[in-house]
Order: sequence, then C-alpha cells, then structure tokens
Amino acid sequence: MIKLIASDIDGTLVKEGSHEIDPAYYDVIGELKEAGIIFCACSGRQYHSMMELFKPVADDIYFIASNGTVIRTRDRVLHSWKIDPELYLPLVERLRTIEGAEIVVEGPDVSWIEGTETPVARMMSNNYRYAVENVDDLTAIPTDNIIKIAVHHPNVEKATRGLDQSIRARNLSMTISGAEWLDIFAKEAGKGEAFALLQEYLGIGQEETVYFGDNLNDLPAFHEAGVAATVANARSEMQDAADIVERSFSDLGVLKELRHILDLHKRFEAQGKL
Repeated sequence: MIKLIASDIDGTLVKEGSHEIDPAYYDVIGELKEAGIIFCACSGRQYHSMMELFKPVADDIYFIASNGTVIRTRDRVLHSWKIDPELYLPLVERLRTIEGAEIVVEGPDVSWIEGTETPVARMMSNNYRYAVENVDDLTAIPTDNIIKIAVHHPNVEKATRGLDQSIRARNLSMTISGAEWLDIFAKEAGKGEAFALLQEYLGIGQEETVYFGDNLNDLPAFHEAGVAATVANARSEMQDAADIVERSFSDLGVLKELRHILDLHKRFEAQGKL
C-alpha cells in the first residue's frame, strides 16, 4: 500500500505563482496522516513560500524545497545541497549575458534579487510570498550558502539554449521548472534525488510511493516513484511518462486522486489486508 505521497505545487496543485490553495487539500492531508500516509510538498519554490501555502498543516508534512536542494520539516533541515562558492560568480556573470533575463539567487531562508521595482521582484514578494532581500549587486552577496539560482525569462527555453553545456562543464544541473523559469543547482541535487533520499530516511520502499508533477523538473522524481501521476494541463512529456493523468489543477485533479487513494486504503483496512 501507499505510504508516501509527494506533489509538486505550481501547475499541479495551484495556478503558477498563486499564494492560495483550495482548503480541501488541508482536510485530505489530515486524513492521510490519520491513515498513516505521509504527504510531502515538493516544489521549485523557496521553503518560506511553501510553508506559507501549507501553514495549517505544516507541522504534519515534509518539504522538498528549491527544486530538490533542501529536504526538511517545519522544525529542521534534514539535508541540503549547495552550489560551490567558486562557481557562483562566473555563473552569475554568464547569466547576465542573457538578454531580458532576471536572476533570483536562493539560500535556504532568503532569496536575493537585484532591484525592487522589477516585475520579478514584485512577483516573488506579492505572488509567491518569498522571503526576499533586494540588493544592488548579486555578486556582492555571501556565497557560502547558495542552494539555487533561478532564471526568469518570458521565453526561457529559447533564451537559455546553449547554456546547458556551460552549466554541465561547471558540474551543475539545470532544468525547466515553469513556463518562464529555469533553475540551476548542484549536480547531486534535484527533485528525484531528494525524493529518493526522503524515502531512504523514512524507510519507505519506492513501490510504496506516489509522485504528482507537471513539468520537466518533476521527471526525475517520476523515476523514483512507484506511481507517477500528472494532470491534464501538464507538458506532453510528463503525460507520456505518467502512469496516471488526472484532471487539471483547476479541476482539483490531484485532490480527486488523493481521495481515491484514501478510499482504497480504507477498503483494504476494512478487509484486514493492511
């Protein structure tokens, strides 16, 4: 039976950038806990943003934050991966050459953005509810605790073509994480690696897990899940890779599937098969 369920947020549970989630998710997460099933929110978002979204149930769930670079509970960090400080400055200089791109640098507890009145700065504070520190120069911030660098561009896939070789040469990973976002992080990190490590930490087998996701950064976690599930609004690559394609986030597809899992659990429990 299922013992661990992890889900992406933007595009899977809510509209990208939303700071509100249907309260019915809080109820079903509570029911999952009562049934002995662990829920983990897994997102490219900063932990602070995730915690705000799941505040009513934050004590009861796990978090995989910043695109799989941090695994934690509300009270403590279980594991994190950092970008080598020696790689940071040349990487920022390289990203600055991408015309029209804005850069967001993340630490475990704060994100740094150049300027205060840019569209991305307002988006991170007002929509995503990030803990943000606005700075004049991203090359002047402390570099010893950076876990992720995000690139925002209206046409991010086209704008960052050719960047992959440069990133891999620096022993880093990059992935599309949203319609206008690309994330860069340590090679050892990512949603798949973090989800697998959480399973090991909890003593749960891969066959006892479900993962919900909609974008390419979720694909590695699909490979670490017993059941890979997506939503109707997901990228075609994700729908092709999924075992289950549910209704879109706007139609609460994941909520429907979570209730189905609970119903199966109760049925097996009543039959004495658990």
